[in-house]
Amino acid sequence: MAGIGVPPPRSVERPATPPGEDRRNAGPAQTTPSPSANLESLIGAHWLNRIGIAAVLVGVAYFLKYAFENEWIGPAARIGIGIAIGAALLAWSERFHARGYLLFSHTLKVVSVGVLYLSIWAASQTYSLVGDGSAFVAMTIVTAALVTLAVRHRSEFIAGLAMTSGFLTPVLLSTGTNREVALFSYVALLDIAALGLVIFFPWVRALIVAFAGTLFLYIGWFSSYYSDAQLARTVGFITLFLLIFALVPVLRRWDDRLARNVTLLLPFANAFVYFGELSWIFSDHPHRLAFYATLLAAFFLAIALSLRWRSDSISVDSIAAAHIAIALGFVTVAIPLRFDAASVTIGWLVESAALLLIAEQPLSDSAKRAFRILGSFALGAATFRLLFLDRFHPGHVLWNLRALLYAMSVAIFTGIAITTGRRARESLWRFAVFAANALALIGLTAEVRDAFRGETVIRNFGMSALWMVYGALLMIAGFRLRHSFLRWLALALLGITTVKVFFFDLASLERIYRILSFLALGVLLLAISFAYQRKWLTLPPEETAGEGAGAPP
Repeated sequence: MAGIGVPPPRSVERPATPPGEDRRNAGPAQTTPSPSANLESLIGAHWLNRIGIAAVLVGVAYFLKYAFENEWIGPAARIGIGIAIGAALLAWSERFHARGYLLFSHTLKVVSVGVLYLSIWAASQTYSLVGDGSAFVAMTIVTAALVTLAVRHRSEFIAGLAMTSGFLTPVLLSTGTNREVALFSYVALLDIAALGLVIFFPWVRALIVAFAGTLFLYIGWFSSYYSDAQLARTVGFITLFLLIFALVPVLRRWDDRLARNVTLLLPFANAFVYFGELSWIFSDHPHRLAFYATLLAAFFLAIALSLRWRSDSISVDSIAAAHIAIALGFVTVAIPLRFDAASVTIGWLVESAALLLIAEQPLSDSAKRAFRILGSFALGAATFRLLFLDRFHPGHVLWNLRALLYAMSVAIFTGIAITTGRRARESLWRFAVFAANALALIGLTAEVRDAFRGETVIRNFGMSALWMVYGALLMIAGFRLRHSFLRWLALALLGITTVKVFFFDLASLERIYRILSFLALGVLLLAISFAYQRKWLTLPPEETAGEGAGAPP
């Protein structure tokens, strides 16, 4: 039962009444005792409590075992004793709850529910005293009773215990036959009950139990019984589960940190699990998966818009932004499933731009960080495809799909550089500037190469000329914008061009182009050197002192 919400040990020797519980007959407040008194209270009130209950249960169990082995008690009497003990423990726990001893009351409830469930299970599976349907109804009654007690006492722990018991019922009463409709109808009722509880009470742990229980039962059923004949019915049920949990952020908002984090992460988990289930079902039909991914993108976008219209608070904005991220994620998934080649790169570039723009909106820090990570991942994937996977056959210079994709990627990295430059994030700014210029130079080089595809000499000369001109423009921009990092990039490019001219052009170009190449490079290098020596373009002293490393102003 870990994680359901057992109240932590208290530091005083009095009945503990945590927030949200019934405070009748709770003892008066006391001062915090010393560490030794805390340890004494922990041992006396908690450890001895559990050891004592365990000792009593072990003794009773051995007595009943001895009685069963000697046939003092028949099967019906054994079941009756178990049910009576479970009911008595449940009633006894209520007396302790009324007096404010919540920890002891919760411990007794766990034991009582265990005894009741095992007794009902034995009556059905071991002794065949009742049918599976009757046992199912009995366990459902126990679960409903726990839900009633949870609402009555406003106890998240009892609600979590009720949800856990409810999801264990089909496992305990499994007959090894396929009963999809009955199983998933029951699971849907449990999920709706959990949704109803979290609408009225801040019981996020009960919601976690419901989500995990639904996934556990679905995986168990799917791995054993699924067949193509059940496709439509199965998709219908898992879609119903998706809709139930998707309503949580719309119907309920929490104030405490844990609940807010769960509400922020639940849509991602819900969407991921649902699409994973669809991927198993439609593993051989990628176009169908693309269709569902498109529908999911529209669905989560609609939820994001409804959340944004409801409130302007940062917490709601963060949840709305999370739904937008999910929608864009499904667009990213749908594109490669439905299209091929450059269409995938276009989609990922558009998505990365959208995610990075959302990250600049007034959101919480965690939401901004998440959108930046998602946007960076999409941009990295698109850049990798553009550089290494996409193949182009342009019919016109510059007026083609490849040039468009390179222009889009350069624009996105330029936007990142402008944004990070304003915030003085030096390392990210440098990377964005380098990426933008590198992609621009690669794209232009590819255009020159294709423009003179059949003329090797002119193509090689054109590439050298392009690099020289680009380096010169980059150097001028570095001086005019007062960015030493741009000047260093220009120097590096000119160095690469120099190596190419001396070691490649000298051997491969014809005499006239070799002469032009050397003259152009020499004049350019002399001009830059002269400018440095005469300090015509020297920056003011403040750049040398404060911005010498190349940080944005």
